[in-house]
Amino acid sequence: MGGIAKPWIPAIYSKGITNSRALSQKSLDIISKELPFNMSEKNSDLDLVYIVKFSDKNDDLKYSLRSVAKFCNYRKIWIVGYKPKWVQNVEYIETLQTGTKWQNSMLNWKTACETAGISDNFVLMNDDFIAIHPINDIKKDVNVCLSDIPTVADRYSKKHASKWQTGFISAEELLTELHSKTFFNMETHLPFIVNKKQYLKMLELPQIKNFDNTKVLHKRSIYYNLYYNSLMQKPRKITDVKISLHKDLSDSFLNENWISVFDDVIGNLIKYPRVNQFLRKLFPNKCIYEV
Repeated sequence: MGGIAKPWIPAIYSKGITNSRALSQKSLDIISKELPFNMSEKNSDLDLVYIVKFSDKNDDLKYSLRSVAKFCNYRKIWIVGYKPKWVQNVEYIETLQTGTKWQNSMLNWKTACETAGISDNFVLMNDDFIAIHPINDIKKDVNVCLSDIPTVADRYSKKHASKWQTGFISAEELLTELHSKTFFNMETHLPFIVNKKQYLKMLELPQIKNFDNTKVLHKRSIYYNLYYNSLMQKPRKITDVKISLHKDLSDSFLNENWISVFDDVIGNLIKYPRVNQFLRKLFPNKCIYEV
């Protein structure tokens, strides 16, 4: 029977493919590593601010919250946008998300920066940012870039590109018009440090106010290149930590202290067995932010 094909069994379980489900030694080492210090005491002056879409089913946010509760130092956690029913013990600012994905994002960023209770400098979080190691200095940890914007813009200008991709062309044009001295690509799929006054100042620029809202504004990159000298040193270049669509977890995604995932990856055990195993083993229990 061993050599007979079994089409009724998913291919992921068939002979020769089973090993693709196994976690690498590097993954197992991360899971088994003990915390070097007590992460339960939160004494940072930075708040974590999550921008969250309207949906109660959000496994990305679940694992992100578990990860920061385990590995990060911060003052408070805020959610701007929509708070799923299963989330507790966070500060919450509701926004009406009736625009496009990009318009809603702009609204939520602006709302966070206008909220008095949020720390003057805060850590902007997407719900799919997941820490996988203890974060000793988050300011240094997230001061990274992917490449330079002109290189990316040139690549996308030569082919049919998505709105997100052509956003780099707009970013280069905007930064050039605003006489920016740097062109770092900050679309890193990692947390991001924002100063409220500086971001609101950026929104008042005529070039930003009059920006065509049918296009994508890469606001992280625009903001950072205009104001980074007052926040940090030159960013370190990394490769993207976001696990690519149609790929599973591999060691190449484990070189930084964070990973990120696309929608519908978490929970899809057939297509993405390794990343789901990894997260379930690294964060097996609920955290204080879950009902």
